[in-house]
This record gives sequence, structure tokens and C-alpha cells, in this order.
Amino acid sequence: MNILEADSIALSFQSRNILSGAYIKLEGGKITGLIGRNGYGKSCLMKIIYGTLEPAFKSVRYNGKHLVKPYLKKGLLQYLPQFDFVPRHLRLEAILHMYDVPYTALTSYFPEFAHRGKERLGNLSGGQARIITTFALIAAPVKFALLDEPFTHLMPVHIEVMRSLIQDTAAKHKGFLITDHLYDHILELCDVYYYLDQQTTRALTREQLQEKAYFTRKE
Repeated sequence: MNILEADSIALSFQSRNILSGAYIKLEGGKITGLIGRNGYGKSCLMKIIYGTLEPAFKSVRYNGKHLVKPYLKKGLLQYLPQFDFVPRHLRLEAILHMYDVPYTALTSYFPEFAHRGKERLGNLSGGQARIITTFALIAAPVKFALLDEPFTHLMPVHIEVMRSLIQDTAAKHKGFLITDHLYDHILELCDVYYYLDQQTTRALTREQLQEKAYFTRKE
């Protein structure tokens, strides 16, 4: 089983501490949820694991081997940020090709994109464009995917399809780290949960999260 771990993470911006001693472990075939309030450092933690944000200290390991820039290790992981990152002039089939994903894989889950491979990303609505980029990152042939707000801006019917895609892909031994403000989907989808609070992470069970009333915004 492939394992991607990050620990001893210390991050601060100016005089504000963001992360201190945070730890997270991803396993191939498992969907891991990262839970925490806005502004607590979830996106920063993903960027640190990916390797594009350099904290004061970190230790990131793949199967026990330390990595300085994990994103440079071919076939290891992909990261889906919250913002649009794919050039709008690219054609849909070209985007999928960039991530080694056949266009037929997209249309098997989202048949509404059949015969639209030559269309440019910029011609799509915001939600449709997010489907394309999110699908590409989930389906890409790498060991792990880090997904920051993958369900945001998607219609409920498309969220359900995307959830099925994640589950199907995890069943093929790919590991996922997911965070999204649509907490109910995280609660239902994930196998493992990390709660980010007071600058660090804690592994919690689904029942412990429910006891904290986190998903009902009562805490």
C-alpha cells in the first residue's frame, strides 16, 4: 500500500501562526477528509504537501522516503486548487490529454460532453469548466490527488457523479485528500478524517465529528 505522510509542519505569515506540528497521512485506496473552518489553513496544508508552499519546517514522505518537492516526482500526485488554473483557450480534449486521461473516460461519467472535445474551455459555464478540470485531476493516472473544494459551483446531480468517480477511482488504489465547505459530502464520502483546529490536526472518527456538531454549524 502506498503511503504519503506529512508532519512537523510549521507555517506562519508575518506574526500569525497558521500551522504548528500538523500531521496527515494518506493511503492508497482511501479517501481522507480534511475538516476545518475557513481561514484555518486547509489550503495551505495541501499546498505544503504538494510542494508549492514552503513552510518554516515540514517533513513529507512517500513510502518512507523524504521528498522536497513532491509535485516533481512523476506519477505521484496532482493538486486541484480552488481557483481556475487551466488556460481558457484550451480545447477540452487537449486538457484531458495533458493529464493522460482519455476523452471517453469523461463522457462515460458526463455524457453531456460527448462530441464537445474540440470546444474551448472558455466557452463553458463556470460549473462546466470546473467539471472538466476536476475530472482531469481525479482521473489522472497518479498515486494521490489533493482536491480543494471539488464540489463547489457544481449542480447537485454533478456532485453525485463526481462522488461516484472518486469512489470508483479510490477502488483502483488511488488515495485522496479532500476538503470542501459542503461538509455533508465529506462526511458521507470519506474513510478517514482529520480535523484542523488551533493550528494542528487531529484524526477523528465520523462519530466524533458528529458529536462536535461541526456539520450543523452549532459549534
